[in-house]
Amino acid sequence: MKKILISLSIIGIVAAIAIGGTIAYFSDVETSTGNTLTAGTLDLRDLDYVTWEFDFEDMKPGDTTGVQTIDLEMEEGSNASNHVEIDIDTHDFIDGVVPNGGVNTKDDFKKQIKVNTLKYFDSVTTDLLTLVDDNADGNLGFKSLYDVEAYGVFDDLLSFGTGAGRFKVELSLPTDLPDANDNKYQGDSIQIDFEFGVAQVAGQDVLTD
Repeated sequence: MKKILISLSIIGIVAAIAIGGTIAYFSDVETSTGNTLTAGTLDLRDLDYVTWEFDFEDMKPGDTTGVQTIDLEMEEGSNASNHVEIDIDTHDFIDGVVPNGGVNTKDDFKKQIKVNTLKYFDSVTTDLLTLVDDNADGNLGFKSLYDVEAYGVFDDLLSFGTGAGRFKVELSLPTDLPDANDNKYQGDSIQIDFEFGVAQVAGQDVLTD
């Protein structure tokens, strides 16, 4: 078992690459964990190679993270992969306490976060947002983080074989939040994990929602 840890945050992303196997087939999993969307920063850290830091503090309606990129590459000498899987999960929600604010839940906050870009690049570009149903959150007029997480695992994406692929994501807070009581979201924070799996054969499920 070999692991490479990567960290990226909105305040924080932590990613882990794990190379392992099932009973008969090999798989390669990278988890980008600890991504915090808050009035904070975006920080991508590859502990083995280089560190990138994207300062994004005091996030407010109308602000965006900008397009953030995660590059994926097979280890030298690896077997060719059959397909790629991507899963996005959220956790560690904090409901900020501010004057004239209010109480809300993790799901409430996820519905305020717009996903502008969610793409996977190999020999072709796959716009993952076209697969997402924007009615999961009650049809707020855009694809929200709630919609994307509700979709589950993006499976059977074109594999980069023994080469490299790329994932791009951009999140924002719309100028007009869907919830008219927008003050209650001040100071809120949420962790976002991006997990990437590479499977050796067709029909092999590496990630679970």
